[in-house]
Amino acid sequence: MMVIVFLYFAWIFTSPINWVFGYWILQYPPPFLIIIDTVVFIPLIRKLIRKWLEVMTRRSGGPAAGIDTVERREGVPEEGDEWGTATQSYDSQKKRLVTGPKSEIRDAPLGLDDGFFVKMPDIDTGEELFNLEKLRQRATIRSKVTSGGWIKKRVSSRAAGSLKASDTMKHGRPVRSRIPVGEVGSISLPSTVMAAVARTGGTTHLPIRISRDDIRENVFTGKTPLTIILVIDVSLSMKASMTEVRQLLERIELETRGSKDRTGIVAFKDSGAVEVQAPTTNWNKIYRALGRLKISGLTPLAEALKKAMETIQRERMRNNDIEPLVIVISDFSPNIPLAQSVGPGHQQYTPLQDLILTSRILRKAHVRLAAVNVDPEQTKWPKFLKRPYHEALELAAMLRTKKEGLEDPIETILLVEEFRKTFGAYVVARTAGGRAFLSRALMKEKSILGTLLRAGRSKTQLSEEDLRVVEEYLPQ
Repeated sequence: MMVIVFLYFAWIFTSPINWVFGYWILQYPPPFLIIIDTVVFIPLIRKLIRKWLEVMTRRSGGPAAGIDTVERREGVPEEGDEWGTATQSYDSQKKRLVTGPKSEIRDAPLGLDDGFFVKMPDIDTGEELFNLEKLRQRATIRSKVTSGGWIKKRVSSRAAGSLKASDTMKHGRPVRSRIPVGEVGSISLPSTVMAAVARTGGTTHLPIRISRDDIRENVFTGKTPLTIILVIDVSLSMKASMTEVRQLLERIELETRGSKDRTGIVAFKDSGAVEVQAPTTNWNKIYRALGRLKISGLTPLAEALKKAMETIQRERMRNNDIEPLVIVISDFSPNIPLAQSVGPGHQQYTPLQDLILTSRILRKAHVRLAAVNVDPEQTKWPKFLKRPYHEALELAAMLRTKKEGLEDPIETILLVEEFRKTFGAYVVARTAGGRAFLSRALMKEKSILGTLLRAGRSKTQLSEEDLRVVEEYLPQ
């Protein structure tokens, strides 16, 4: 508003209309000229504001990029969801078979009143997830920084992050120098002098004059801190899996406490999601947040991903160099869509379609994501197809895609009822550009965060040979 007022007064004193009537620029005009200037100013400022909003919504980078809400449309495949072989055309020649209500994983409850999506979920109501007395005991433990101690980290890694990084690092151990790319970071003085000497042809001409083309900057290596967002499902369907959730969180604590990795918590149930704890390195605060979590209600998974994205956008406004990692811990059986997808009188619910759309927002924002499934029944897929969980689901979707005569695995999952019920973790991971894991398999790894970060850098490429191998022992 203040900007508009400033522009208005600037227009009054500098308008070319004043010059036409014989008044100089910056000379106060008479009342009739003020009226004329105002009439001309109103449509100009409206057009300027509309153009500004249009440009802001088209931005692809920065904290204000994109739109914070998910536009309602069909959950059809986008570029990047196809199987990606060089000889296969992605453009489908067939009419889409998937519409509206087929996207449900579980039956959504009918008869929700108009105020259901307006109410915030009550995190403090239901069965306790953690034993409060045990949390208090763990909160009293202090990291033994000098010796490494019980956290099982080397002393040299104390106060460091978990993500290995180079080139983009601005601190750490310099390993080499390079010509600056963009803004100059830490200048490497020896390399800069050597470049100037090489340019001038020797040290006979003193003093050596250093030009801008001679400047070299240091390239550091080290570990950068992560910003971990734990998206925890506390709906009633998670009641049988709470032991695995506790064990998983304790392992993540062992790997992050005492480092500069920041951890935040987003919990979801009933009608929406709540940021229980903003990202912090203080695990005593995280313990207090975990003590609030109680199990009850429904599963609004799409809203939870949206809330995690809002947290990351806020953190990026404070520091655009953060490295976010979203870890979704759930059984991936959503039955509540986004609030904007449901209106008064609507009888069709689209939780999986909304899940696809929100996952794509995370991918476009370059956010690492790991989908950790705690459902014990999901172990049948790796056992049957003899592959890790993510690859097993991908291979199953690929086989069914071939059988149905389709071209896209996401469309196949939306079409097949059994897949809609059991492939929620894979849908989230694939559309968000991440990986799906089973919690039991993840607990056997030496480092959970290390496994998640390594998997995020690898891309699964299933070939026709994989199909032939699996088809040999599949029942006909």
